[in-house]
Amino acid sequence: PDDRYMTQYIITGIGHLRKLNALTGDNYQSIKAIVDKAVPYLDKKIKEDYDNLIKYKTKLNQNNLSSIQIQYLYMRSFFSEYKIAAASQTANNYYQGQAKKYWLSNSKYMQAMIALAMHRNNDAVTPKAIIKSLKENSINKEEMGMYWKEWTTGGYYWHQAPIESQAMMIEAFMDIDKNNTTVNDLKTWLLKQKQTQNWKTTKATAEACYA
Repeated sequence: PDDRYMTQYIITGIGHLRKLNALTGDNYQSIKAIVDKAVPYLDKKIKEDYDNLIKYKTKLNQNNLSSIQIQYLYMRSFFSEYKIAAASQTANNYYQGQAKKYWLSNSKYMQAMIALAMHRNNDAVTPKAIIKSLKENSINKEEMGMYWKEWTTGGYYWHQAPIESQAMMIEAFMDIDKNNTTVNDLKTWLLKQKQTQNWKTTKATAEACYA
Protein backbone atom coordinates (compact mmCIF):
# COMPACT_ATOMS: atom_id res chain seq x y z
CA PRO A 1 0.00 0.00 0.00
CA ASP A 2 1.06 3.57 -0.59
CA ASP A 3 2.53 5.54 2.31
CA ARG A 4 2.08 9.27 2.00
CA TYR A 5 4.39 10.24 4.85
CA MET A 6 7.21 8.01 3.59
CA THR A 7 6.79 9.26 0.02
CA GLN A 8 7.05 12.86 1.24
CA TYR A 9 10.10 11.93 3.32
CA ILE A 10 11.88 10.29 0.36
CA ILE A 11 11.09 13.15 -2.04
CA THR A 12 12.25 15.66 0.58
CA GLY A 13 15.51 13.71 0.79
CA ILE A 14 15.91 14.03 -2.97
CA GLY A 15 15.26 17.76 -2.53
CA HIS A 16 18.07 17.88 0.02
CA LEU A 17 20.47 16.14 -2.37
CA ARG A 18 19.57 18.55 -5.16
CA LYS A 19 20.16 21.51 -2.87
CA LEU A 20 23.62 20.12 -2.07
CA ASN A 21 24.28 19.78 -5.83
CA ALA A 22 24.75 16.05 -5.29
CA LEU A 23 22.27 15.24 -8.07
CA THR A 24 23.13 16.75 -11.42
CA GLY A 25 23.00 15.77 -15.09
CA ASP A 26 22.85 12.07 -15.89
CA ASN A 27 22.82 10.85 -12.29
CA TYR A 28 19.56 12.73 -11.68
CA GLN A 29 17.63 11.27 -14.61
CA SER A 30 16.73 7.92 -13.02
CA ILE A 31 15.76 9.66 -9.78
CA LYS A 32 13.80 12.29 -11.69
CA ALA A 33 11.49 9.49 -12.89
CA ILE A 34 10.56 8.88 -9.24
CA VAL A 35 9.96 12.58 -8.59
CA ASP A 36 7.86 12.89 -11.77
CA LYS A 37 5.43 10.33 -10.35
CA ALA A 38 5.60 11.25 -6.67
CA VAL A 39 4.99 15.00 -6.82
CA PRO A 40 1.65 14.77 -8.68
CA TYR A 41 0.62 11.93 -6.31
CA LEU A 42 1.36 14.15 -3.30
CA ASP A 43 -0.44 17.12 -4.89
CA LYS A 44 -3.44 14.83 -5.28
CA LYS A 45 -3.25 13.85 -1.61
CA ILE A 46 -3.28 17.47 -0.41
CA LYS A 47 -6.38 18.01 -2.57
CA GLU A 48 -8.03 15.01 -0.88
CA ASP A 49 -7.37 16.63 2.52
CA TYR A 50 -9.09 19.82 1.42
CA ASP A 51 -11.95 17.95 -0.29
CA ASN A 52 -12.62 16.10 2.97
CA LEU A 53 -12.90 19.39 4.85
CA ILE A 54 -15.54 20.49 2.34
CA LYS A 55 -17.28 17.11 2.37
CA TYR A 56 -17.63 17.05 6.15
CA LYS A 57 -18.47 20.77 6.32
CA THR A 58 -15.51 21.58 8.54
CA LYS A 59 -15.10 25.25 9.44
CA LEU A 60 -12.37 26.39 7.07
CA ASN A 61 -11.34 29.36 9.22
CA GLN A 62 -10.37 27.16 12.17
CA ASN A 63 -7.06 25.31 12.62
CA ASN A 64 -7.14 22.35 10.21
CA LEU A 65 -3.37 22.11 9.80
CA SER A 66 -1.56 18.86 10.63
CA SER A 67 2.06 17.72 10.43
CA ILE A 68 1.48 15.78 7.19
CA GLN A 69 0.36 18.98 5.43
CA ILE A 70 3.28 20.97 6.85
CA GLN A 71 5.64 18.24 5.62
CA TYR A 72 3.98 18.56 2.20
CA LEU A 73 4.51 22.34 2.06
CA TYR A 74 8.17 21.90 2.99
CA MET A 75 8.68 19.09 0.49
CA ARG A 76 6.97 21.07 -2.25
CA SER A 77 9.28 24.05 -1.69
CA PHE A 78 12.18 22.05 -3.19
CA PHE A 79 10.34 21.46 -6.48
CA SER A 80 8.97 24.79 -7.64
CA GLU A 81 9.58 23.82 -11.28
CA TYR A 82 6.74 21.28 -11.00
CA LYS A 83 3.57 23.25 -11.59
CA ILE A 84 0.75 22.43 -9.19
CA ALA A 85 -2.26 21.09 -11.08
CA ALA A 86 -5.21 23.46 -11.14
CA ALA A 87 -7.29 20.90 -9.24
CA SER A 88 -4.80 20.96 -6.32
CA GLN A 89 -4.04 24.70 -6.34
CA THR A 90 -6.97 25.67 -4.12
CA ALA A 91 -5.88 23.11 -1.52
CA ASN A 92 -2.27 24.28 -1.66
CA ASN A 93 -3.30 27.91 -1.24
CA TYR A 94 -5.57 26.98 1.68
CA TYR A 95 -2.85 25.15 3.61
CA GLN A 96 -0.33 27.91 2.86
CA GLY A 97 -2.81 30.27 4.51
CA GLN A 98 -3.30 27.87 7.40
CA ALA A 99 0.47 27.71 7.96
CA LYS A 100 0.75 31.51 8.04
CA LYS A 101 -2.13 31.77 10.50
CA TYR A 102 -1.53 28.83 12.84
CA TRP A 103 2.25 28.25 12.89
CA LEU A 104 2.48 29.09 16.59
CA SER A 105 0.16 26.18 17.46
CA ASN A 106 2.70 23.66 16.14
CA SER A 107 5.86 22.08 17.51
CA LYS A 108 9.19 23.88 17.10
CA TYR A 109 10.17 21.34 14.41
CA MET A 110 7.04 22.13 12.41
CA GLN A 111 7.50 25.88 12.95
CA ALA A 112 10.95 25.70 11.33
CA MET A 113 9.53 23.63 8.48
CA ILE A 114 6.78 26.21 7.91
CA ALA A 115 9.34 29.04 8.02
CA LEU A 116 11.39 27.42 5.24
CA ALA A 117 8.34 26.65 3.10
CA MET A 118 7.07 30.24 3.45
CA HIS A 119 10.55 31.68 2.85
CA ARG A 120 10.84 29.81 -0.45
CA ASN A 121 7.34 30.94 -1.33
CA ASN A 122 8.49 34.58 -1.12
CA ASP A 123 6.70 35.37 2.14
CA ALA A 124 8.79 38.15 3.70
CA VAL A 125 6.88 38.35 6.99
CA THR A 126 5.99 34.91 8.42
CA PRO A 127 9.50 33.34 8.33
CA LYS A 128 11.02 36.30 10.20
CA ALA A 129 8.29 36.15 12.84
CA ILE A 130 8.89 32.41 13.33
CA ILE A 131 12.68 32.83 13.60
CA LYS A 132 12.19 35.64 16.14
CA SER A 133 9.89 33.43 18.22
CA LEU A 134 12.25 30.45 18.03
CA LYS A 135 15.17 32.60 19.20
CA GLU A 136 13.17 33.93 22.13
CA ASN A 137 12.23 30.41 23.24
CA SER A 138 15.64 28.81 22.83
CA ILE A 139 18.20 27.80 25.44
CA ASN A 140 21.80 28.84 24.84
CA LYS A 141 24.63 27.40 26.94
CA GLU A 142 28.29 27.84 26.12
CA GLU A 143 29.13 24.14 26.42
CA MET A 144 25.94 22.69 24.93
CA GLY A 145 25.17 25.30 22.28
CA MET A 146 21.68 26.45 21.28
CA TYR A 147 18.65 24.16 21.57
CA TRP A 148 15.06 23.96 22.82
CA LYS A 149 13.73 22.41 26.03
CA GLU A 150 11.32 20.19 24.04
CA TRP A 151 14.35 18.25 22.79
CA THR A 152 14.98 16.84 26.28
CA THR A 153 11.66 14.98 26.31
CA GLY A 154 11.31 13.93 22.67
CA GLY A 155 8.15 12.03 21.81
CA TYR A 156 6.58 9.12 19.97
CA TYR A 157 5.72 10.91 16.74
CA TRP A 158 8.11 11.76 13.88
CA HIS A 159 7.57 15.48 14.37
CA GLN A 160 8.79 15.23 17.98
CA ALA A 161 12.24 13.79 17.18
CA PRO A 162 15.01 15.95 18.75
CA ILE A 163 17.87 15.30 16.29
CA GLU A 164 15.70 15.84 13.22
CA SER A 165 14.21 18.92 14.88
CA GLN A 166 17.63 20.45 15.52
CA ALA A 167 18.72 19.66 11.97
CA MET A 168 15.66 21.52 10.69
CA MET A 169 16.54 24.47 12.92
CA ILE A 170 20.02 24.63 11.38
CA GLU A 171 18.53 24.75 7.88
CA ALA A 172 15.99 27.40 8.87
CA PHE A 173 18.47 29.68 10.62
CA MET A 174 21.04 29.21 7.86
CA ASP A 175 18.62 30.08 5.04
CA ILE A 176 16.51 32.76 6.75
CA ASP A 177 18.46 34.31 9.65
CA LYS A 178 21.94 33.88 8.10
CA ASN A 179 23.77 34.46 11.38
CA ASN A 180 26.86 32.25 11.46
CA THR A 181 27.27 32.49 15.25
CA THR A 182 23.73 31.20 15.80
CA VAL A 183 24.17 28.41 13.24
CA ASN A 184 27.42 27.31 14.89
CA ASP A 185 25.70 27.25 18.30
CA LEU A 186 22.98 25.03 16.81
CA LYS A 187 25.59 22.71 15.31
CA THR A 188 27.36 22.46 18.68
CA TRP A 189 24.27 20.89 20.28
CA LEU A 190 23.95 18.42 17.41
CA LEU A 191 27.58 17.36 17.70
CA LYS A 192 27.34 17.11 21.49
CA GLN A 193 24.53 14.58 21.12
CA LYS A 194 26.78 12.42 18.93
CA GLN A 195 29.64 12.83 21.38
CA THR A 196 27.73 12.07 24.59
CA GLN A 197 25.01 9.72 23.27
CA ASN A 198 24.24 8.98 19.61
CA TRP A 199 22.06 10.02 16.72
CA LYS A 200 19.44 7.41 17.48
CA THR A 201 18.35 6.26 14.01
CA THR A 202 19.55 6.16 10.41
CA LYS A 203 16.90 8.81 9.68
CA ALA A 204 18.24 11.08 12.42
CA THR A 205 21.81 10.53 11.19
CA ALA A 206 20.87 11.41 7.60
CA GLU A 207 19.18 14.64 8.70
CA ALA A 208 22.09 15.56 10.99
CA CYS A 209 24.61 15.02 8.18
CA TYR A 210 22.51 17.13 5.82
CA ALA A 211 22.39 19.94 8.38
